[in-house]
Amino acid sequence: MTTHMTTHVPALVHTHDPGHVYAPVLPDDMAEKVADLQKASKAENTQRAYQSDWRRWSTWCEAQGFQSLPAHADTVSAYLADQATTCKVATLSRHLATISKAHQVAGVANPCRETKVRDTMSGLRKTYGVKQAEAPGLLADSLRITLSHIPDDLSGRRDRALLVVGFLAGLRRSEIAGLTWGDIDTESERDGVVVTLAKSKTDQERQGRSIGLHKQADDGLCPFVTLSAWRNALSEIDAMHIEHDAPVFVQVTRWGTVKPGHMTGNTIALVIQKRAMKAGLSVQYQGHSLRKGFVQSAHKAGVSIDAVMATTGHKSVKMVMRYQSQVPVMSQSASKGLLA
Repeated sequence: MTTHMTTHVPALVHTHDPGHVYAPVLPDDMAEKVADLQKASKAENTQRAYQSDWRRWSTWCEAQGFQSLPAHADTVSAYLADQATTCKVATLSRHLATISKAHQVAGVANPCRETKVRDTMSGLRKTYGVKQAEAPGLLADSLRITLSHIPDDLSGRRDRALLVVGFLAGLRRSEIAGLTWGDIDTESERDGVVVTLAKSKTDQERQGRSIGLHKQADDGLCPFVTLSAWRNALSEIDAMHIEHDAPVFVQVTRWGTVKPGHMTGNTIALVIQKRAMKAGLSVQYQGHSLRKGFVQSAHKAGVSIDAVMATTGHKSVKMVMRYQSQVPVMSQSASKGLLA
């Protein structure tokens, strides 16, 4: 006698293919929460870069009559070869990462992993090179010159504090832009100022880190003095400008009025460029010049790599050493004064 047993199988499991796990159909609210968390795993700048790269790739595919997703390895290789005349190799590497990520998320075969695509990228590196144009470091001596030319008006007080804090803390422009007065502690440490970063490029999980900035003998170079002067100037305008959640660095109009809200990273880069130019420096400094200049100046002064990395939050010794190797050639020359 044969006994027939009834097996209760959840509706979402397909019994005809036991080796495959099928995605569940999530409720809308749960799916939205998952999507938000996955999106939060990437920095905003990274998300914008992905979106821009994907638009460029998909537009190119459409113009050529090719399929962008899923794409064939030959399509990806053709794209890289075609774009090599207008894009740097480093940019194309990022485009490739974006295309690869899109295929991973879609759950389809990834053409970027195929040998022919890897060979195409290798050929691009050998043909066009991989050296990137990098921001020059604003070294300590050049910073002193820059600061000496800044007037003592409202925007001058802001820019002096911005340059001093940005340099001594080895901050990225986005980190400078994101500072609030709640991140600045001028009272608990007698020897200087403590800056707390709640989040940074290499700390997306918001573990945070605190950076100690020592007082300097010269008031014009001192983080405590310059921040206090800027804070007092804002307080005289309106106390709301120095509240705990208020941005430290805000825009100042040409008429000397304050615009609420954080400065952007691009605006901070323009401040660095403008102040250096007004001081007569011919180098085209950029938003990353303060951070890089701090690393290079600390190296010249004999500060250990460990101490530098504790300040900057660098995760890679390789990157710090790369910055150190880019100190201007003449400043490292052993021939100085030998025949004097």
